Amino acid sequence: MCIIVDANRLGKLLAEPPDEDAVPIRQWLEDGGMLVFSTSGKFARELGDKARRRLANYGRAGRARLIAAERFADEERRLQQDGQLTSDDPHVLALALASGARLLYTGDKRLIADFKDAKLISKPRGRVYSSAANADLLSSTTCA
Repeated sequence: MCIIVDANRLGKLLAEPPDEDAVPIRQWLEDGGMLVFSTSGKFARELGDKARRRLANYGRAGRARLIAAERFADEERRLQQDGQLTSDDPHVLALALASGARLLYTGDKRLIADFKDAKLISKPRGRVYSSAANADLLSSTTCA
């Protein structure tokens, strides 16, 4: 069970206390869920030091897994070059493809459209958690 958290929602998840929409994710992580992330490329530019430390803490607790950029760099380049994306987040889509994570926490409408596009993310298709109302999605996420 894995989730990717877009930079526009990471602060809400890692805050103390977390944003009300992030509370179900925090509980799910404590109950065995897994967050996948990268600290390379655009991810590195989007992550602050505080967020990086908290993600490292999740990793030490077995609740987060770092995916090296080398594992998805070719896929990210392909996504950038093929012209199908409406968002400017090929790194997020490439991370999903490399990790097998098919659940994304974001509020970015263009990224949502890309993540749900079966031509980009499939087998299984991507799903989006945007608020606590989507907490039911946390029970059936996948990750390779």
